[in-house]
Amino acid sequence: MILILGGSGLLGSAILKRLLQQRFPARVLTRGLGDWRSSPIPQLKQMGIEVLVGDMTDSEVLANAINGCTAVINAAGSMTLSSDKVMQATHLDAVKEMARLAELSGVQRFIHVSCLGASENSSSQFMRLKWEAEQVVKSAPFYWTIFRPSYLFGDTFPFLDMMMPILKLKPVIPLPGTGLNEIQPLPADDVAEVISRSLYNRSAVGQSYELGGPTIYTMQEFVELMTGTLRIRTPVMNVPSEKAEASAKIFGKVLRGFSAELVSLMTIDSVAGENDEPLPVQLSGRTLEDFLPSIIAKL
Repeated sequence: MILILGGSGLLGSAILKRLLQQRFPARVLTRGLGDWRSSPIPQLKQMGIEVLVGDMTDSEVLANAINGCTAVINAAGSMTLSSDKVMQATHLDAVKEMARLAELSGVQRFIHVSCLGASENSSSQFMRLKWEAEQVVKSAPFYWTIFRPSYLFGDTFPFLDMMMPILKLKPVIPLPGTGLNEIQPLPADDVAEVISRSLYNRSAVGQSYELGGPTIYTMQEFVELMTGTLRIRTPVMNVPSEKAEASAKIFGKVLRGFSAELVSLMTIDSVAGENDEPLPVQLSGRTLEDFLPSIIAKL
């Protein structure tokens, strides 16, 4: 049995699809949020997936989910959680507990999804926690693999969703910092394919893979691409990062989602370097522009 955390999210659902195609037995732990119309639970069950409802930050729930599993894929997480406390509980504390319980339960294989740009000294809490969680996974006794993708897109684009409060500002759109930091978005389907092919691939054990799409954008170029696609004519103005963070604390009280965390993420590089080992499968090469029309239609 393979446990997938974050199985109802953009990446997790794509991973599940591939595991089912390969006829792997799968179990999903989900919070079960949403009403009966939007809940993914009935669809997951119809697909033959075992579904457990609960919060991954609850140790007892996590223990029940891991029990009987030989592999764990942690694709859970969000850049837009409600508080610093919830961010810590989800991205670090739960990973520590997951690693402890996996060892006790005899889990042999552990795949952890981090984020490209995660570092010990990042100005972003999200990126710092992702880095700390990587260290937890690396020190565990099971056969681990870590994936560090840049920002993921598919039917939706969470990073763009997060940026929309800034893109809608008038009379100018503030761009924190120089706008010269680089990002390398890629399709969630590509990452899901690599993860599924790595699950029982011995050469992937003990590896940290950095994953990026075919196009590298400076943040300036990315914002201009988004405003052009959305037909937003508001001019973009560079703002020193420290001033942008101060403004975010003020505007964040009236503009939902406009936060100092978002400002930090908009100034961080998220570009893949060379990996020590080749990926088990090549990325598709599909670009963000291929997906933009359908992404924009859903905004």
